[in-house]
Amino acid sequence: MRRPWIGIPAQSFACEGVPRMGVGERYARRIQEAGAVPTVLLPPESPEDAEALAASAVERMDGLLLAGGYDVDPAYYGESPAPGLGTVEPLRDAFEIALVRAFRRAGRPILGICRGAQVLNVALGGTLYQDIPGHNQSEPRPQATHPVFLAAESRLFRILGGVRELAVNSFHHQAVRTLAPGLVAVAHAPDGTIEAVEAREGAFLLGVQWHPEWLEDEASRAIFRAFVSAAGGHLPAAEEGRRG
Repeated sequence: MRRPWIGIPAQSFACEGVPRMGVGERYARRIQEAGAVPTVLLPPESPEDAEALAASAVERMDGLLLAGGYDVDPAYYGESPAPGLGTVEPLRDAFEIALVRAFRRAGRPILGICRGAQVLNVALGGTLYQDIPGHNQSEPRPQATHPVFLAAESRLFRILGGVRELAVNSFHHQAVRTLAPGLVAVAHAPDGTIEAVEAREGAFLLGVQWHPEWLEDEASRAIFRAFVSAAGGHLPAAEEGRRG
């Protein structure tokens, strides 16, 4: 039986003045540990090519992981830049929004982490707070610093074995404001900030505002296992053995 292939859109950055693209190692390792093949998806050279490239990715990938990164351009949810907005990455925004819509139409599973959860919401019609205080911890990434409270009977609640409270890390200054149609908030911080969203129905779609790839607890690994399981579950028996 072949392993599912999970597409992870790349982030642009510079190293010693040289433009580069890549994904965080922790995302790829967690996907690999959960039994899938992490695959880097390069963004298009132009926003006009985003939909075609997303359609090609859906044909090749079994699931989509949206990683953390820069802020989402508020133009995608009908707002102008507000004070506190950070760096935006237009090509990545265009590509990831097209990917979400394409994978959703195809019924393929999607997991969004931090920025990725925000992209999910924006791509499906929601809005964001452009800048919120108190959610960017100074402690090391593997350290949980605040609790989130889970909605009973949600998909996330079941994935985590029925826990109602979970300790997480926090590295964001944007957050979901208005939920997109078809999404439901399934975890909140003590101050009411939405910390996780999922689809009301249909294929696996989960967005978490924290970074489970940096946490070493069983709950964090369970999120990746559930996602990879969903990615493998849609494959017909005739496809087993393809690509791996």
